[in-house]
Amino acid sequence: MKEHIPTRRRVLRAALATGCSLWIPLALAVEEPKKPTASSPQPAAVPARKVPQASVQYQARPKGEQKCGNCINFIAESNTCKLVEGSVSPEGWCTLWAKKA
Repeated sequence: MKEHIPTRRRVLRAALATGCSLWIPLALAVEEPKKPTASSPQPAAVPARKVPQASVQYQARPKGEQKCGNCINFIAESNTCKLVEGSVSPEGWCTLWAKKA
């Protein structure tokens, strides 16, 4: 009696068909994110979370020429910072200081 041994080509085709049948449903199930259109409302910007003053070594005095008053993150109208919680002095300083252009 002769045994039936599949050819290498048939084994590879079967493996390819099995692999594709598993991946195609997964690929089709993934939904692409919706892109906003001109008629759809734009999502509101989520404000970044501010860090506590202690975690950035905030101090009420400048560090040399570096002070909140000449930092890019300082908001002069309200004496606040874009990155640090609470009220900050224009003469203050913290580790997030970056020179205003």
